Amino acid sequence: MTGARTRRAADAGQALVAGAVLLAYWSTVALFARWCVPPRPGSGESVRRKA
Repeated sequence: MTGARTRRAADAGQALVAGAVLLAYWSTVALFARWCVPPRPGSGESVRRKA
């Protein structure tokens, strides 16, 4: 019984670490995408509605 419980805890810990690694990876990719690409002209949002 203790072995099964330990195995489940190890699997849950492994899934948690994998999720944290993926979150850190995608966050880093998103930050680099914002920092490294120059802004396109005319891509900003307009505050007023266009007539």
